[in-house]
Order: sequence, then structure tokens, then C-alpha cells
Amino acid sequence: MKSFSNEAYYSFFSSLANRTRLAIIDVLKENPKTALEISKVLEQEEVTISHNLMALEKLAIVNSRESGKETVFSLNREILEPLSEILDFHVSKYCPGLEKCVPPEKLKEYTKHEAEKTMFINHG
Repeated sequence: MKSFSNEAYYSFFSSLANRTRLAIIDVLKENPKTALEISKVLEQEEVTISHNLMALEKLAIVNSRESGKETVFSLNREILEPLSEILDFHVSKYCPGLEKCVPPEKLKEYTKHEAEKTMFINHG
């Protein structure tokens, strides 16, 4: 195992420990979107989505490009695809059945509800 970089790992994982950011990643998995498009899908304020997109972009989890007057956001698949494979392995081995907790027909409602939650991390 390579040397452990506590600060870099903390920065990466704490940025992902946010329901809105995870919901944004889920929305972007199919194709790139603007902050407005993401806010409509998640039914959240565009300013909230923009703030969370900036945090994801800072860590290179999300990329952006200008398209006319708009900024279009996409996933950095180089980072997220290997991470997704690791998480899928972890869920299937250590959390069997976890992915079945939310039926597919209720997933959009669940994702919206989860994205609205506030998560506080106490590191003290």
C-alpha cells in the first residue's frame, strides 16, 4: 500500500460526504449538464448546486467547459470510474442487498430528499 496522505484523503472524502454532491454526481453520470439543468432535476436552488459544483471541481471530480454563455459540467471519469468499481465491490461484499433498499421507481424522490439533508461531520 502506498503511503497514506491523511490531508489529501480527508479533503477528497469529506467533499464526497455530502448528499447534494453525491446527487449531482448521479445526475451527471449520463451526460454533461449546466448548473440550471442540475438544479431542475434535483429541485434545488441553482446557487446551492453551483456552490457544490465548485467544491467538486476543485478536487477534479467534476470538469467544466464554457459553451456559449453557459458553463457545462461533466464527471471526471478517470477518477470516478475506478472509485465506482471499488465502491461496487465493497457494497457487494460487505453490504449485500444495500443497493436494493430504494426501489428504482422511488429513486428520484429519494435522491431529492437525501440531497436536501444537511450533513455535519464532527472530527473533534
